[in-house]
Amino acid sequence: MKNKVEIIYSYLSGASTEEEMLLFNKMMEQKEDRLLFEQIKRIWEEVPNVKNYQEYDSKRAFYELSKRIETNRKLKRRYITVTISGIAASILFVLGLWGLTKLQEDNLQQSAILFKTEAGNRSELVLPDGSKVWLNSQTQISYDPTFGKSSRNVSLSGEAYFDVSHSNRPFIVDVKDFKVKVYGTTFNISAYSNDNYIQTSLESGQISIKKEGKKELFVKPGQLIMYERKNSSFHSGMVDVEKYSAWRSNKMYLDNEPISELAKKLERQYNVVVTFKPESLGENIHYSGVFTNENITEVLDAISIASDLKYTKKDNKYTIEKK
Repeated sequence: MKNKVEIIYSYLSGASTEEEMLLFNKMMEQKEDRLLFEQIKRIWEEVPNVKNYQEYDSKRAFYELSKRIETNRKLKRRYITVTISGIAASILFVLGLWGLTKLQEDNLQQSAILFKTEAGNRSELVLPDGSKVWLNSQTQISYDPTFGKSSRNVSLSGEAYFDVSHSNRPFIVDVKDFKVKVYGTTFNISAYSNDNYIQTSLESGQISIKKEGKKELFVKPGQLIMYERKNSSFHSGMVDVEKYSAWRSNKMYLDNEPISELAKKLERQYNVVVTFKPESLGENIHYSGVFTNENITEVLDAISIASDLKYTKKDNKYTIEKK
């Protein structure tokens, strides 16, 4: 038997069978189902008005997204999770506009909204306050359903570029180790859980970093703040900050970095596994350069030629060793 979202989808697309129409009419007798219909209809009507950033069937993407929301709604889970892997960015924008406003009145009041990108995927979304966020591969961002009303707090794991809209309400990014307070600006944060450092680079505006037990650290445009997790220390310097957000245009800059760090970036970008033989090889060899739209084979070929290395491939696993 078709679920409620499928029945509503058929009705809105004008493809309902006689049986589906009977089920739809029966649903409309229930207050909760009428509320669900109005919410989904609102998204449906907005979809054509939003620019598609990827070549996807926006109506079908809407349907898949709505079905996930309804499933999580039934399960009454703590998070409403949207995994971004082939869903049009426009749908994410509509979800931001929709903000789950009416659904909050139901059993989602205590739920958080969580967006995730899988390995090899990136996406852009617009938050309910109009702020734009670009998510790099294997990144997740979450916020409460009340976002934009009483506060503007988000939690981040992974890497994201923010273009924050101005507001009297502060915008806070929580990366667990510390919080970034935003005053209306554009900046990049890389805070992957398996990295030794958290990097925060400011392009414009003003941000500050607040860590419990430490003095608030104000960041200037063009400045990079490196937080070393091992000893909880901050380091700063002036850099070309555009290099740190270049991943949005498929560019990868390396500045005398150990190739073990490059391996992490390749794993996230291409959804592969990269190992070294011996393991210490990844720390001993450093590399500088820039890659633009190269595939993983081209990247590894360049590294091999420059550093006298070779690599082998089995399925999606690459092993790098000395020649």
